[in-house]
Amino acid sequence: MGAPGRSKHWQLLWVGGSLAIGAFFAYVFYVRYWKWRDCIAEVQSSCIAADGANLIAGGQCWSIPAVILIVVGLRGLLKYARSG
Repeated sequence: MGAPGRSKHWQLLWVGGSLAIGAFFAYVFYVRYWKWRDCIAEVQSSCIAADGANLIAGGQCWSIPAVILIVVGLRGLLKYARSG
């Protein structure tokens, strides 16, 4: 078994990683769907962005891992803060 300080270090690393990856997925959700939601809804299939990207309503799926990872990260952060 490792030293107590090492365990807290790994816990904080996991929390930071979860929040960072969750933030990445949230950013992708914003860029690939949220920013273009009106255009996608208007044509009811896909929207061609100014840069030529074909954006579809499936961009909503990026919100799922974003929410899960951010919630896991925040729960871990709360647990870390309470442990001392």
